[in-house]
Amino acid sequence: MKKIIATALLLTNLSVYSLSPNEMLVIIGAVKYYNEHCAGLSPKGMHKMNKGLKRFDMDSTPIHILELNNLAISGYKTAEKFGCTGTKDEARKAGYGHYIN
Repeated sequence: MKKIIATALLLTNLSVYSLSPNEMLVIIGAVKYYNEHCAGLSPKGMHKMNKGLKRFDMDSTPIHILELNNLAISGYKTAEKFGCTGTKDEARKAGYGHYIN
């Protein structure tokens, strides 16, 4: 789960194409938490997320609607448990620190 959160928050060099639509919803929830309570993602990180949304045909649905999905809520709550420091630490351990503002 920690690796999913790290990926969710930083959307790194791992191919977005290897993620499932469910994993993308988890990412949306975690990114929402990270952007609301932490420093947010870099523009490159947000670009990666938007690319993933297009891949799963979610780009036509407003993000606030996607965030209502149970998986997105679960991703948000998991990120909340880690907190900003914990999430950044996990992301750095996974080698995804370059997407953190």
